[in-house]
Amino acid sequence: MKFMKHIKSCALACLLACLVMACTSETRHSANREVEEFSAWVDENSKRAETATEEEWNEMEAEYNYKATEIEKRSADWDDQTKAEWEKVRTQWQETVGRANTRFRATDEEPEFEVEPEEGGQ
Repeated sequence: MKFMKHIKSCALACLLACLVMACTSETRHSANREVEEFSAWVDENSKRAETATEEEWNEMEAEYNYKATEIEKRSADWDDQTKAEWEKVRTQWQETVGRANTRFRATDEEPEFEVEPEEGGQ
């Protein structure tokens, strides 16, 4: 009788351990998938940023900040590969920010078209 109770206890412990491991694996897979999807979003919007208006750019930046904050909340579930991918994505976006800011500054610094007075004395 004690033997059966001991076996049931061990079986229950093993079952619980398997469930916890499965949940952890699913959580990690979900977190990895989120970073992969975000990476694709950054790729797409980095290309789009090259021709975006300043208003579109501001919307992209706000969306990036929101998404990045939400994803980083689950960073404890990331494996090493996901952490490396995240750093790559952040670096890519910072390069995009730099290019966009340079482009907008260049646009702001361009002299406006001026009409020169006609020669001839009027």
